[in-house]
Amino acid sequence: MAGLLSIGLTGINSSQANLLTTSHNITNANTPGYHRQTAIITTNDPQFSGAGFFGQGSRVDAVRRQYDQFLGQQVLSASARKEELSAYDAQLGQLDNLLADPSAGLAPALSDFFKGVQDVATNPASIPGRQALISKAESLASRFNGLDARLDEISSLTEGQIASAVESIDTYARQIAEMNQQIGTVQVAGPSVQANDLLDQRDTLVAELNKLVKVSTVTERDGSLSVFVGSGQALVVGATASELAVKPDPSDPLHGTIELRTAGGGAVPLPDSLFTGGQLGGLLKFRSEVLDTTRGQLDQIAFDFATRFNEQHRSGLALNGQLGGDFFSIGTTAAGAAAGIRIAVSDPQAVAAAADASDPGPVGPSDNRNALALAALQTDKSVVAVGSGKAAIGSAYSQLVSSVGNKAREVQIGLKAQEAQLDQATAAQEALSGVNLDEEAANLIRYQQSYQAAARVMSVAGTLFDEILSIAR
Repeated sequence: MAGLLSIGLTGINSSQANLLTTSHNITNANTPGYHRQTAIITTNDPQFSGAGFFGQGSRVDAVRRQYDQFLGQQVLSASARKEELSAYDAQLGQLDNLLADPSAGLAPALSDFFKGVQDVATNPASIPGRQALISKAESLASRFNGLDARLDEISSLTEGQIASAVESIDTYARQIAEMNQQIGTVQVAGPSVQANDLLDQRDTLVAELNKLVKVSTVTERDGSLSVFVGSGQALVVGATASELAVKPDPSDPLHGTIELRTAGGGAVPLPDSLFTGGQLGGLLKFRSEVLDTTRGQLDQIAFDFATRFNEQHRSGLALNGQLGGDFFSIGTTAAGAAAGIRIAVSDPQAVAAAADASDPGPVGPSDNRNALALAALQTDKSVVAVGSGKAAIGSAYSQLVSSVGNKAREVQIGLKAQEAQLDQATAAQEALSGVNLDEEAANLIRYQQSYQAAARVMSVAGTLFDEILSIAR
């Protein structure tokens, strides 16, 4: 009877383990990062007798979470790429809207300015027309200044987001290191007896970290998780976390560069190209591939246009018979030209609409030959340097707007595709690790019946024992 009671007791214990695990699954069905758990039940070693082997019931070997490293890595990779494109798209959207905005972009101001030049060419002796040209030139310079100021705001916002992402990365790295230490302390029986809920919490931290920057992980023999960024730079090893930090770029104080500071106190500068994936990767790619290029091209447009316009203006004569001076104030290099361009002419009579006296033909108040030459700069294809060639100022700006717009559409298409890929990877992982409440409810009933049956075995054993005692009496 003792053997029957023991077998019944093992059945109760096994059923209870299944009931506890199933209940735990049900209550965590909506917990982010939770992986369904299963109680692993095996048979006890049988007892040999002359008639053969008799079973000794069951035992609980372990409680395992349904986790597949390959599926988990697929989700991490898809998530990192999706977050990268999402951050890229958000920044690109601001820039695209700014450049293409008919009220804030450069195109309307350029068109209005050259209309003023044409008006002076039509009536070169008109002082109001000349004054209107100066006013429109001031508006054009202000538009260049305003675009540069807005780009500076976008740049500052991007730098702030980069610094915030790096700070969050450091926070998650420290938390993962702490979880490594906690898991190592709890899993005293070794990695084979896992602390499932703590592992889920650590995986959730890794997933959140991966949204900021693409990471790779290695599970060590002691159960700790080493986390790497870039081309293998260690961010977390065991219970020790390194730190990322942003410091000013010596060549450009407005830009921040990232360095890795180890626990030993060393600091290693890391190029932006190492950080792929995640929000940080998207921000760094936007800065290097689009924002810096756009600012450089806008400066080039402002510098080349003002320089060429000044050259032509200096070749003409003002109403006072003097050679024209610089129409725009501009530096000697393209760097900062959009922010620094100003109007250099304040006196309407100083507008050099007439041709140089050395040119054939009469020179006087009605001479408009230089004004016509200035107006022709609107369509002159040799004014602005674009890549390895040159273009008219309007075409150069249109190419800039088109380039940013095309990049924005490219990123949007990539983002939609990546979202679909992430959904597929997540669905595959959920099929294995997710909690199906209908299935768990059915299991709950099944394990309840198993518990009741095991209890019935013990009840039968008790009844038989009582019968034996009554015979003995």
